[in-house]
Amino acid sequence: MNKFKNNTSSFWLDDEVGYDVLTGEAIKPGKDYVKMAATKRAIANFVSIVTGQSIPVTYSSKDESYTDGKQVVISSNIKDKDFDPTVGLALHEGSHIKLTDFSVLKDLINSHDKIPGNIMNSIKNKYFSGAEEDELWSTHNYIRNSVKSLLNYVEDRRIDSYIYKTAPGYQGYYQAMYNKYFNAKIVDKGLQSSEMRNLDWDSYMFRIINLTNSNRDLNALPGLNKIWKLLDLRNVDRLKSTNDSLQLAYEIFEIVESNLPTPQEQEKKQKETKGGKESDKPKQGNEMPLSQKGQLRKAAHKQRQFNDNDVQKRTMSKSDKKRVQAIQESGSEIKTVGAGIPKNYYTPKGNGVKCLVVKNVTDNLIETGMYDTVSKGYHWRSSSNNEAVIAGIKLGTMLGRKLQIRNDSNSLTYNRLRKGRLDKRMIASLGYGNEQVFNQIFVDKFNPAIVHISIDASGSMSGDKWFQSQTSAIAIAKAASMVQNLDVVISYRSTEQIGSENLPAIFIAYDSRKDKITKITKQFQYINCPGTTPEGLCFEAIEKLITDGNNGIDSYFINFSDGEPYFENADINYYGLSAQQHTRKQVDSMASRGIKILSFFITGNYSSDIENFKKMYGNTAENINVTKLTDLTRSLNKTFATK
Repeated sequence: MNKFKNNTSSFWLDDEVGYDVLTGEAIKPGKDYVKMAATKRAIANFVSIVTGQSIPVTYSSKDESYTDGKQVVISSNIKDKDFDPTVGLALHEGSHIKLTDFSVLKDLINSHDKIPGNIMNSIKNKYFSGAEEDELWSTHNYIRNSVKSLLNYVEDRRIDSYIYKTAPGYQGYYQAMYNKYFNAKIVDKGLQSSEMRNLDWDSYMFRIINLTNSNRDLNALPGLNKIWKLLDLRNVDRLKSTNDSLQLAYEIFEIVESNLPTPQEQEKKQKETKGGKESDKPKQGNEMPLSQKGQLRKAAHKQRQFNDNDVQKRTMSKSDKKRVQAIQESGSEIKTVGAGIPKNYYTPKGNGVKCLVVKNVTDNLIETGMYDTVSKGYHWRSSSNNEAVIAGIKLGTMLGRKLQIRNDSNSLTYNRLRKGRLDKRMIASLGYGNEQVFNQIFVDKFNPAIVHISIDASGSMSGDKWFQSQTSAIAIAKAASMVQNLDVVISYRSTEQIGSENLPAIFIAYDSRKDKITKITKQFQYINCPGTTPEGLCFEAIEKLITDGNNGIDSYFINFSDGEPYFENADINYYGLSAQQHTRKQVDSMASRGIKILSFFITGNYSSDIENFKKMYGNTAENINVTKLTDLTRSLNKTFATK
């Protein structure tokens, strides 16, 4: 059961993403960049849908979110229970970009000429007349800071009302945001207490910011009831622009200022208080314990910061940002697989295990070294890996010539037909009443085909077996690039440390439908075999990627592996008979969808029994030298080079 209450997101997040921040499981130690990238992607999608604009979403190193008018910045430390409020906050900030005229705020901050003259004169005479420092600067600074806070509050209510009415399906996220930032219990108590009832800006802003709270007390301060009526929050959509919000902010400012004492009056009250006279502070409200007063001050300060967008705008570290960006570009995601496989000796049927799926290995992903399977961290292997690449390209060039049969087509012409194309040679016979003067040409050629090659990147594949598998897979990819209507996808099965967890992982490193063959020559020297053998778990994770969109296309699946399945972590024990049966189930599932299976058993040290191998992959499994041209050509032609 999800012990966190992301009520709005819980109905879809498990199925769509299926891991920590989105499933309600407790976040474990260690940075999970896959989770961070997925969270960012999900929130960015929300912002785009609601605003109708492609607004960038990025991370901050602080526990706050904000907008600078161009992008939405979210906290890089989103705990599970904070996901809904963060979505609400991101939507709120994205709506600012859509609806707020930031030049209005800029003019208020930078130019005193934009402030109404009567307000400038009133404040100058009240606070700064005859002051030694510059009267104009001091007056502008005072008005700017106060009106800016009021403008932020009014503008927030305007844009939130707009989104509430135009995107009702997202109200739950907004409510979660309000609950977190405005409906805390300490705030409820504070509104009913004798605190924050002084005639100063802190008290007024606390009361104004919390006018949406059902515990508001409109008699807590003079003029508050008038402000409530002036705001008329139920009809706040009467405000059509940021300028409208600014004019209302000025009106509220004048009401507050009309009730604040002058410096002389304030000084007089302070002297009377010191002299033992009773303070004029209103007596309504309950007295709060000293400990709660401190909590209230902190909550009020946080609300004011939220209202003023006054957070430190430091982004996350460059290295972390690069990792999140690389993972996002790679399409990394987590799938839950292996349901029903034993979790341990005491739990014979587990709930499955999370599996990392990387849909596109990129240069940036390799550079970050995030994943051992695709990294320059094993630089001492890059030389021998590159030899396999060179050998594969060379072998593939020869193999491509052997597979040219797919380029051939046969045509057969049928003459003396009553319909079709007019046969010029038969025109003369029309005068003799011959109506069979047409022909039709039928062309017999191969269907488009796609081959998915999956390679076992477990540690036992190191050495010659890895060299053979890489060389052969690259050769097939190169050969396919020379053949019509034949595409190749190459993926690698491994394991990776994600955050604090060890997970099965599969990497799609090459897809000829979108990648050039140069990607292989550039990147494949950095592909390694550091993992264990998750086999069927990885097949299950990418089955839809293998099968979807293949209607009318001949589909093939080629496997390179040296052994039986093995993987275990706290969620699953994947080995022995249950793992073999699970792998066979995935192979059968692909076959039932019309995919032809070819599996190469790569022999050498630590290889398992060929008979067990055939139990998983069927009797078509072969034990051949996959780098020997004649053997490889024969197997491939038997599988997909002939109809």
